[in-house]
Amino acid sequence: MNKGLRSRVSLAAASLTLGCALAVGCSDSVETSGGVDEQSGEGGVTPVADGSSGGDGSRPPGDASDGVRPDAGDAASDGASDADAATDASDAGDAGDAGDAGDADAGPPPCSDVYDPNTIPKFELTVDAAGMAVLASTAEADKKKWVHATFKSGATVLADVGLRRKGSSTFRAVPQKAAFKVKFDKYVDGQRFECLRELTLNNMTSDPTFLAERLAYHVFRSAGLPAPKANTAEVTLNGDSYGIYANIETPNEQFLSRVFGATASTLYEVQYGSEWLPGFEDGADVQVGDDARADLTALYTAVQNASNATLLADVAGKLDTTAWLKHSAAEAAVGHYDGYAFGIYGSHNYHLAGDTNGVFRLVPWSTDLTFSDREGVVDASNPLPADPVAGGETLLVRCKASPTCWAAYKDAVQTVLVKYESLDLVNLAKAWHAQIDALVVADPKREATLAEYASETQLLYAWIAARPGVVRTQLGLP
Repeated sequence: MNKGLRSRVSLAAASLTLGCALAVGCSDSVETSGGVDEQSGEGGVTPVADGSSGGDGSRPPGDASDGVRPDAGDAASDGASDADAATDASDAGDAGDAGDAGDADAGPPPCSDVYDPNTIPKFELTVDAAGMAVLASTAEADKKKWVHATFKSGATVLADVGLRRKGSSTFRAVPQKAAFKVKFDKYVDGQRFECLRELTLNNMTSDPTFLAERLAYHVFRSAGLPAPKANTAEVTLNGDSYGIYANIETPNEQFLSRVFGATASTLYEVQYGSEWLPGFEDGADVQVGDDARADLTALYTAVQNASNATLLADVAGKLDTTAWLKHSAAEAAVGHYDGYAFGIYGSHNYHLAGDTNGVFRLVPWSTDLTFSDREGVVDASNPLPADPVAGGETLLVRCKASPTCWAAYKDAVQTVLVKYESLDLVNLAKAWHAQIDALVVADPKREATLAEYASETQLLYAWIAARPGVVRTQLGLP
């Protein structure tokens, strides 16, 4: 396969704990796996310390409890294909120069939370004629090409950032509603926006409700699983409104630092080869780590050598089996039919995050195809093959053949469903709908008709309410 250009930096665990603090004075909190968000009560994520709003500071109706990346088949376009995806090893190493936290004059104020769910940040992009020609091109060589852009949000103006399009089935050329990646340090070393190196802005063309990604990541985080933060943003390009976007935290070394802290080590975006067998390592793009993928090979070897009778015990040294089963259960709960366990297009759209002990956890990605039955009902009792044509077994398919493992999976599903039901997701979806409704209606690039938007939103509410019962029936749970 075309492996693309992978990052070649191996971040030390100590440096990862310092995350994004390169000459910006940010105070992003770090959470160890399984922790609880002190502001929101969620498991698995800690927001930036000051909790202040991003963008223009507006606070439309939303879910204040959510302190807290995308497109179907988008995995191959994001992350390690960037030549410099994780090359800035000096980020954390220079953090000590950010200043003494006790000295009010030592540096800039703490960074705002760009993903605050109660805000709708506005991002204004400006690109010259040559750059616009690239963004309008459908030539294969131009699809992921970076161009120079100016970025503005509120009073912040960054004169030179990297901008490119993203997506697979959701890929669009301007003036259509293109999805974007913004890399703040692409051309200016160490440049940040609110401590962030990059933004992922998804166009939501696969989701006529404009809510699925946010809701799905909220469920994962609430279940104590590592998952990106997310909200909704407005985007303009050369003064023209491009409407609303899903503003998704990018899984990268900063994400690892925030979520896993000192234990963080490697991050791989899985494109194919979800059988997790030796020889398939190239199906996982390196985002943090090196091309050797030694820990990934160790995981895949453990899976290959495991027997169904003792499956959980055999892989436990290389995989957090409790979190893996809960991740699969969360995919079942939100009906993710383009993810790891139940992907109708194959098992993909997730990351593998490895810790310093070589133990992996899954991180969800591309959750726009959730919370609906538009392409069939996800059957929680029937994990799908690794590849819809070639077949192959994911570890969850093998789990079904292991009585001990399958019983543990069903327990995980029950646990996730109880949490799901406690979240009052219908009313949360309604609050977020109210937050974005006027912007959706006014979105000049919106592909869904207003009739589709209205009807699919009503179906969303009904789907959310019915889903726990559907899953329990599928698995024979009480």
